[in-house]
Amino acid sequence: MPEKIDKKIRVAFLGRGSLGLFVLNGLLNNPRIEVPVIIVCAASPEVGDEEQAFEKLANDHGIPFYRTNRVNSQEWVDRLNDMSLDLAVAMLWLYTLQAPVLSTARIGFLNLHGGMLPRYRGNACSNWAILNRETEQGLSVHLMDPGKLDSGPVILQEPIPMDDTTTIKYLMDHIMSRGGEMVLDAINLILDGRHTPVQQDETKALRCYPRLPRDGEIDWSRSADDIECLIRVAGDPYPGAYSYFADIKDKMAIKKLTILSASIEKHDTDFCAVPGHVLKLDNGKKWAVVCGDMKLLILRDIKIDGQSISPADYFKTIRQRLGLDTETLLNEIRKHRT
Repeated sequence: MPEKIDKKIRVAFLGRGSLGLFVLNGLLNNPRIEVPVIIVCAASPEVGDEEQAFEKLANDHGIPFYRTNRVNSQEWVDRLNDMSLDLAVAMLWLYTLQAPVLSTARIGFLNLHGGMLPRYRGNACSNWAILNRETEQGLSVHLMDPGKLDSGPVILQEPIPMDDTTTIKYLMDHIMSRGGEMVLDAINLILDGRHTPVQQDETKALRCYPRLPRDGEIDWSRSADDIECLIRVAGDPYPGAYSYFADIKDKMAIKKLTILSASIEKHDTDFCAVPGHVLKLDNGKKWAVVCGDMKLLILRDIKIDGQSISPADYFKTIRQRLGLDTETLLNEIRKHRT
């Protein structure tokens, strides 16, 4: 059993985004912790760009501040070794950390991961969990293994219940609000000697690979359940699920429909229609799209070419089809060649 640490410990901070900023503030406000360095790496849209806020905190507390994507370099290994670190926290760090840099902290490097490790390691884990119809996702605070993604002994874990209405925004918001608290809780467990590191069972690992914006394109031959699930997966803070179409009321100009929210209904009678066809319901109060299983996707919140508009205000004819066919694409190519 680890022993309680009675002295003040030195904890390096490496991170980015609003979640990293929350954790850094928690470290700075803990009288049992000294932060000898603050290091940030490149920002990305889904985590927020808080670099100026990090720099201000560093200046306010007289802590050295650095920007680098090369913390694995020998220069940084030497620099961190000179700091006599007890622990380091890596929040949303973009790059896998190697053995030499991890060895610079006596206890190790703590990382927060959005997944119930060893399941859902890697990228876009919450998105994949929704697509796989999981009943829970989770949060794991773990010590990092060198050169491996989301590997290493788990210090603290907490499930996030999911159902068939869970959106990626809900999971991301939960990770952002609870994740930082869990990192600080894990550090306090370490300080109090009450943590019990649990080795991950490698036979249960599930590796997730990145999803790209193009993965949000809707295939109308899929079931309504699959398409509605994709809408929940691809939405805010990501670009959204989408479908291109030739707008019949605008000289067949190609436009992009982004669906932010939708629901599923059955047609009130037997009917014939091609998947992707737009239907008018309730005298134009609702507009729906036919899916591959002949269920209807009721459009709620949409954008056309990036502009928000209600489906009832935009769609005016039942002769509209979503998706692009070969003839439309060829005509578009010919148009731009002339």
